Amino acid sequence: MERISKSKLFRGLVLAFVVAVSGFALSACGANHEEKTGIVEGEPVHLGHLEYNVLFTRPLNPNDVEDAEYLVGQKPAGPDQMYIGVFVKIHNTSEDESATIPDEFQIETTAKRRYTNIPSDSIYALEPGVKLEPQDNIPEIDSTPQVGPIQASMLLYLIDRESAEQRPVVLIIEGEDGPATVELDL
Repeated sequence: MERISKSKLFRGLVLAFVVAVSGFALSACGANHEEKTGIVEGEPVHLGHLEYNVLFTRPLNPNDVEDAEYLVGQKPAGPDQMYIGVFVKIHNTSEDESATIPDEFQIETTAKRRYTNIPSDSIYALEPGVKLEPQDNIPEIDSTPQVGPIQASMLLYLIDRESAEQRPVVLIIEGEDGPATVELDL
């Protein structure tokens, strides 16, 4: 019978330990779908059958060619105000049930100032209160927002410039199992 050296046995135990720890780490990755706070841009959050993913947030400049398309129909911001675009993807994960997104989305600063998304005539705008059919997406596949520069639909906010400095600013998403909060990278 072949004898196993102590060094081979030790290496085997270390390898088994590394594999076990890796398995635990990978299984913990799925736990993020249950989190409703502490979410950052780029991390999906699930509320019922809807999966939200905030891809990008930024101030919008009306003098920029791209940003002008996001600000179609908006009056100029006041001297102490600014427009913020929050770009979101939403997916209905259900195979057979429709789901409706909230009628409004709010952002909140650390000073507890809240702003509600404003109506927008932009082709990139997310339309609140829309019903998503099973396995449907916002933005719709092959639509202008989906193939556009950011590949997401936009929530538009007009906020005080001072509020943009009261970080972190969070997006509050109401819904089944919610609300959820996503920290915006302003």
